[in-house]
Amino acid sequence: MPPRNTRVEFNVFAPSRPHAKQSIIWQDPARFKVIRAGRKFRKTSLCISWLAKKAMVTGLVCPYIAPTRVQAKNIVWKDHIGRLLTEARKKHIKVNQNATELFVEFPGGGRVQLFGIDNQVGLRGISNWGAVVMDEYDDWAEDIWAYIIRPNLMTHRAPAIASGTPKGKKGIYRLAHNPRWKSFHFTSYDNPDLSREELDDMVAEYREMGEDVFRQEIMAEFVKPEGVVYKEFDDITQVRDVPYDPALPVHWTWDFGVNDPTAIIAMQPFGSELRVIDYYEASQADISHFVQYIRSRPYREASLHTGDIAGRAKTLTTGTSPITELAKHGIFIRTSSIPDIPTQVRVTHISVPKLIIDRENAGRFIDCIENYKYPKKSVLLINQSNEVPIHDEWSHGMRAFEYYCWNTYGKTVDPTSAGGASRKRVYDSTGRLLT
Repeated sequence: MPPRNTRVEFNVFAPSRPHAKQSIIWQDPARFKVIRAGRKFRKTSLCISWLAKKAMVTGLVCPYIAPTRVQAKNIVWKDHIGRLLTEARKKHIKVNQNATELFVEFPGGGRVQLFGIDNQVGLRGISNWGAVVMDEYDDWAEDIWAYIIRPNLMTHRAPAIASGTPKGKKGIYRLAHNPRWKSFHFTSYDNPDLSREELDDMVAEYREMGEDVFRQEIMAEFVKPEGVVYKEFDDITQVRDVPYDPALPVHWTWDFGVNDPTAIIAMQPFGSELRVIDYYEASQADISHFVQYIRSRPYREASLHTGDIAGRAKTLTTGTSPITELAKHGIFIRTSSIPDIPTQVRVTHISVPKLIIDRENAGRFIDCIENYKYPKKSVLLINQSNEVPIHDEWSHGMRAFEYYCWNTYGKTVDPTSAGGASRKRVYDSTGRLLT
């Protein structure tokens, strides 16, 4: 045993030391840090070492949170927690471990504990956190930081690290452009301990899969996801501050959800531009909720509403269709049948270059268009223009936009008003009601 009153150095990076680029992150005093790094940069090694140090200093719980608890255990427990336990044994320091609850506890009571964000309920309302790491952050839903993690840091003004290899322009991208966060960007080449022969071999494999795969996985660049549907969208030229113009017509378009979210988009056509000024989605909300949202916005009354023909179907809860319910509120949805989704997508491609999207009120829609993808298949076996995009969290907003494009620019638009009205309504190319 070490003599009493003798300080024992505990190397939280054991059995190695931080490399130069890791040290840059480690030494920076910023409270909130986002690490964007290529594969095998040693992000996890850095993060677990940082949590261990914070746990020993603060005596508080310092969580490592992955997208799932199983993933957290597979990534961290045997490897990184194991090396901390080995170092503790060498220095004759008693560290308690609990393989069921996935934590190690240091003298003084500080813990490093592993969690998955798949158990969001279990992470709410906690006040004993001394630091937190949010790993593979691009696999997290966007509201988890604001509504679950951030409140838990208030009691002790705890710091946070968000880490991962980017997957398009999602969570890491948003934090990297948030002035409250200090952003760090490193590539796989920045790990000097990684075998260059092995790295070059992996790079060659990624490049065979596509240059974008190499740029994302090795260089940690923000590239469009593989198989993105509307690859022609350019967020540099098509995203800006887009103020509402009271002189222009307002169009809303709907994607009706039953078990999924309902999504609505507000647009203003102006010459060759189609300006997206608002985007909203919500789950388990009735039609009146969305009507209230629309009426709360400072816009003129819409001259056009479009939506999914499935909105005519009756629901089990109300016995009426969403389109019928909207008609009771004076909102009439223009909708028409589509031959198939790929045809609707091809029509939408024509309108995507016209989009100008407001970065503040329609930020979620930007995420939707940049992450709306086809299923992953071999490039040699697929003609993706004939495929149906993935139905996921990004598809609701895009389906709403596709319904608008089909009902406005498609070849077979049925101008018959929905919701029980029988007379025909005729619109011009901007959606202005003519008769």
